[in-house]
Amino acid sequence: MAWSPDGRLLATPSEDDTVRIWDGSTGEHLHTISAHKDDVDVVAFDRTGKILATAGDDDVVKLWRVDAWTLRTSLKISGSDALAFSPRDDLLAIGGMQRAQVYDIHTGRVRYQAHKQDSYRYVDAVAFDPAGDLLASGGDDRLVKVRTASDGRRLVTLKGHKADVYDVAFTPDGRLLVSCARDNTIKVWDHRAGRLLTTLESHTDDVSSLSFAAGGRLMASKGTDGTVRLWDCATWAEVGLIREPDRATWQSVAFHPTLPILATTGREGSKNVVHLWRLDPDLIIGRSRPASVTYTSAKIVLVGDSGVGKTGLGYRLANGRFKNHPSTHGQQFWVLDDLGGTRADGAQCEAILWDLAGQPDYRLIHALFLDDADIALVLFDPTRDDDPLRAVDYWLRQLGTERREVVLVAARADRGSARLAESEIAEFCAERGVASYVTTSAFDGTGIEELMKLMRAAVRWDERPTTVTTATFKWIKDTVLTLKEAQRREPVILSPGKLRERLERDDPTRRFTDREMRSAVGHLANHGYVAWLRTSTNKTRILLAPELLNNIAASIVLEARRNPKGLGSLEERRVLAGAYAFPELQGLSGAERDALLDSAVALFLKHNVCFRETDPLTSRVYLVFPELINLKRPVVDDTQPVEEGAAYTATGAVENVYASLVVLLGYTGVFARTNQWRSQAEYTFGDGLVCGFRMEAEREGELDLVLHFGANVGEAIRRLFQSLFESFLARPDLTVRRYEPIVCGEGHRVHRAVVRERLTAGADDVFCTGCGERLALPQADEPIQLARGQAEDVRARRRAASQRSRFEEAVFKLKTYVIQDDATQPTCFISYAWGDPEQERWVARELATDLVKAGITVILDQWDNARIGASVPRFVERVESADRVVVVGTPRYRYKYDNNDPMRGFVLAAEGDLIGKRMIGTKRSKETVLPIILEGSEEQSLPPLLHGRVYCDFRRPEAYFEAVFDLILSLHEVPPTDIVAAELRSEIVETPK
Repeated sequence: MAWSPDGRLLATPSEDDTVRIWDGSTGEHLHTISAHKDDVDVVAFDRTGKILATAGDDDVVKLWRVDAWTLRTSLKISGSDALAFSPRDDLLAIGGMQRAQVYDIHTGRVRYQAHKQDSYRYVDAVAFDPAGDLLASGGDDRLVKVRTASDGRRLVTLKGHKADVYDVAFTPDGRLLVSCARDNTIKVWDHRAGRLLTTLESHTDDVSSLSFAAGGRLMASKGTDGTVRLWDCATWAEVGLIREPDRATWQSVAFHPTLPILATTGREGSKNVVHLWRLDPDLIIGRSRPASVTYTSAKIVLVGDSGVGKTGLGYRLANGRFKNHPSTHGQQFWVLDDLGGTRADGAQCEAILWDLAGQPDYRLIHALFLDDADIALVLFDPTRDDDPLRAVDYWLRQLGTERREVVLVAARADRGSARLAESEIAEFCAERGVASYVTTSAFDGTGIEELMKLMRAAVRWDERPTTVTTATFKWIKDTVLTLKEAQRREPVILSPGKLRERLERDDPTRRFTDREMRSAVGHLANHGYVAWLRTSTNKTRILLAPELLNNIAASIVLEARRNPKGLGSLEERRVLAGAYAFPELQGLSGAERDALLDSAVALFLKHNVCFRETDPLTSRVYLVFPELINLKRPVVDDTQPVEEGAAYTATGAVENVYASLVVLLGYTGVFARTNQWRSQAEYTFGDGLVCGFRMEAEREGELDLVLHFGANVGEAIRRLFQSLFESFLARPDLTVRRYEPIVCGEGHRVHRAVVRERLTAGADDVFCTGCGERLALPQADEPIQLARGQAEDVRARRRAASQRSRFEEAVFKLKTYVIQDDATQPTCFISYAWGDPEQERWVARELATDLVKAGITVILDQWDNARIGASVPRFVERVESADRVVVVGTPRYRYKYDNNDPMRGFVLAAEGDLIGKRMIGTKRSKETVLPIILEGSEEQSLPPLLHGRVYCDFRRPEAYFEAVFDLILSLHEVPPTDIVAAELRSEIVETPK
């Protein structure tokens, strides 16, 4: 909702497709705008108060003349979720699907697209600063970005939220920027310095809306926890709480532009309402307030190759003495009391030291853990005979370009003489921007005090961002950390109920809600201290030792690497049944084991580290890890010659990059993954057009990748594949350079290594090695220029890949929820019409494959009759005994049913008889036949007996995932009202909120 600049009017959007205009003084309803065809989500007044912008789910932004309420103009924009007018210029910022666009409201033309090349699915929030110089935005990539308002040039990216950013707002003086998110927090930023100042923890659920009072003394925030909270902007302490039901269909707060009046959304009975609150800032700020705690913490990580002494050094730093340790498997942490203390402003300071395993196979997991490290101690063994610093470069690239302190540590000085001179190490540090270096020995204490001094200097407590939290939150977090630090952490997995019992036993006088407890644990989980698990029955559990989850994931990777055929895969059923002797499972109960294994596989699917592959002959599902496939490409003559395309060098956190590229390109819906070998993947488009890529080289923290295409692949398909490849490759922790192929006038291709070398050296030309021709080098980082239609296609394919990724994770979770053993798997026969190759492929490769992944035994002629020694009578027996029959309705299917095309033999006749018998049987018998529509109308595509019984509509490809998920629920006899099913379905549907 939005106030007009003079406070005279209040506009509110509604799910009934309307916008209502209210008198800001009396609350009287003045007018209703009824011109949208779907829910209206957002409204905004321009700086003059003469124009009102409205937007909603009908993909149209409309501009209205205020008071006359006539339409001024319409803008067709997909998924518009946020609006903001510039306070100075005639600009309108619109946040929506995959990008924010800035329009000139007089010409109706796009001034610029602020997020054209970014990794958003949605931009949920946009806001101009009070001077109109800056534009801030936030979205589902968890980042807040600040740009120049005039031309969209990015100035700073603010990183810190752990979930979708829902709102952003500048303070009235423009000095600070505030954001709120689905991680239950509010963050205060110094956007000019690019620095986080304070995190506010008080809401116990998503925080969806922010607003500042005139004068900037108070800020209001609204969350889905049923509260509106008021904050003192001088101290950022919580000073007020308004109970506001969270059942409203949209969550919003808005302060009057000049008066201390706050509008909030709520619900009374079945109606959405807006409440107007008259506030007294002096009274609110001056009275006693709820107890709060301000603290700051520093995350220090110990990294380095296996065997360099990280755990021994960490133990010495934490406990002041030496203890011999075997090589660490996974992660562990210590609280460094000697680095802690209390700041002058009363903020408590705590330092946590994390020890990460250095073995190469564990890097796959740890790459996700370094993002929020404040200080990194990079260890190496100076006594090694080979290059002692070789692995240091890898860890420096993993740590990336984020603002963090790095200390280079030569460990185990007691083991022998260093192989490098001090001058060599100093030169190494200077070249890489490493400010500090120290030699240590955990055994005899050499260098320990010097290292502590370096860490004290590096932590800079007075400059660190603080967290303002409730006393209850802090107590819960401290108690959980005490449980975690205990020498005997048994059990390591707690239910929320058991945790509550433990907390109440610790302090019987404390009073706290379940929401407060879950939110406090959630904040700990965001920083890696604990982890949430979900059991196969969808019960939540708290893992006090999150390293167990990382370690079991690493063990699964190791087992897949040992695949005797080099396939880099494991049978999913055996993994989930605990059939592999993973050491992390020893001593755990069956429920704890299942929760760990389910969560580990879900982690892989969420991050696209693996994909699920179905064997059509056995209906077994395998977890395939592309990075671990060790098959060499067969040496055969290519039936279709290929041409190499652009090459890329990616530097930074490259773990999982190759795997996610392989997986996501196969999820696009247009490029079918057909072949995979060691470090190479190939896809087909349409009728066998080949596109692919390979990992040409892999160095510590660096990858070289090359595209290739069949000679008959046209330019449009090449651009589509390349654009998708680049969009999946783009991520905040990577630096990517592109090297386009260079061909001279004589047709000679300049070698990629030469092109890379010249571009790296900053050259703008290269000489052909074949004929000596001088050739211009293209800019390596310019985005590919796409026509409007091509750009829309790329965005559509990205959305499809993203949705397929969420679908795979949701289907896996559903399978573990409904399938307890093989005997409970339902059987399903798919009845469809032959004769259309595209529809036949859809049935086998999409529909049937996804049903098998969901734990359904599928009977399909394409699969069963392909078996060696297949028996037609036996196949008919299986058809007749199937629990369900899915009928794929198409005009061709109805044509055959009407006998216009003779049934081809015994199998199809039996199929028709089967459906007929079930449809004239009992009610229960009729329910076993599930008609779906793939093409045509119900009357055109299905036999008369099936009219009016269609379960799912597959005619819109963009709605495939929701439709097939609903079909899976029907086959498992899970009602759509089931809480778990409804939650999983909501994860698939492409909405940011």
